[in-house]
Amino acid sequence: MTDEINGACKRLGRFDIDFSRRTITRISDGAFIKASRSETLIFTLLAESANNTIYREVLLAECWQGKIVTNNSLTVAIKNLRTAFAKIGEHKIITTEPKLGYCIRQLALIDDGSHPPKNDVIKRGNKNTLILNIGSMEKKEKIISQELKNVTIKKTSIFNVTFFDIIIIIIFFFSTLMICYRFLFFIDTTSVEGLPVIYNGIDLPKPVQNAILQNDNSNISQWYAFPISKGCNYYQLFSVNNDHFVDYSSTIKQEICSVK
Repeated sequence: MTDEINGACKRLGRFDIDFSRRTITRISDGAFIKASRSETLIFTLLAESANNTIYREVLLAECWQGKIVTNNSLTVAIKNLRTAFAKIGEHKIITTEPKLGYCIRQLALIDDGSHPPKNDVIKRGNKNTLILNIGSMEKKEKIISQELKNVTIKKTSIFNVTFFDIIIIIIFFFSTLMICYRFLFFIDTTSVEGLPVIYNGIDLPKPVQNAILQNDNSNISQWYAFPISKGCNYYQLFSVNNDHFVDYSSTIKQEICSVK
């Protein structure tokens, strides 16, 4: 890639790529990610061939020129790109084409107005230096200060709490406790063909991996997989789809496990 060799910049859709600084910047609001040389080349190659699947072998040859690498290197690089883009609110950049490679859809490169410039941030020059608008911040502080002065603390006797209120509080407490208990299992992150999966650190069974690959689409930004009990390999599978949890447990081809 000539641009990468010359240390130039390139604009692809709504992103600017700086090969010398290894950054990919969203034009609309200046949000950017830092990437390695290979990750920057991967994004560039996929974006230049939008809507076309780039085979894993091609990516390995083009983005690690002169180096001997394995498929795992590409898997890690794709995972790092997805994680970095997710931090700036981009969850649909790279699509996995199972058993083939990866693709960036043309729609993902078109500015849909979902990331407008922030009013209290100024972008100066080409260095993407962010300066807080002091006047705006002071105005916000005054509003917050005024709101705090208007707040009155209501002194309510514990004896005024009804039995119904106590039931609601108990239900909410145990529901929260159950949710926290389940998410405590998510202690590690892995990937299945480049798809990020949060799990409990134990190798995922093949049926779970197959279910993830078969159900993956560009709207899914994260997978969660965890066992129902320690006595068997019966798993529950969820995805984050447009900021909503979707249950894919029924798509796993697994034996029925009696939970004790």
